[in-house]
Amino acid sequence: MEVLASKGYAYARPFVGRQAYEHSCELTIYLDHNAKRQGYGRMLYEALEGRLKQMGILNLYACIGDPVVEDEYLTRNSEQFHRHLGFTKVGEFHRCGYKFGRWYNMIWMEKIIGKHV
Repeated sequence: MEVLASKGYAYARPFVGRQAYEHSCELTIYLDHNAKRQGYGRMLYEALEGRLKQMGILNLYACIGDPVVEDEYLTRNSEQFHRHLGFTKVGEFHRCGYKFGRWYNMIWMEKIIGKHV
């Protein structure tokens, strides 16, 4: 499922891809660099979350690049954005991503949006 806007997009995909996890999705969001801090990310995520909830999704996950030290390519803004939307950090992998000639950590964040009965 994908939600589009002129300033960015967000999408959800199955988490893990096995039936046991059918009530969980991984979310991704991309915003134009000039569109940050204008409410577009919140609008996209809230629209996507509403649709997923209607589909019976209970758990949302986000895999986020996290700098060992903030730099010109990667800051902790994505983690802060997700926290602001109700996600909590549930895991961290150290120096597992390599781009721009440097190593980055990866964190997993989670948001529960439904009742587990």
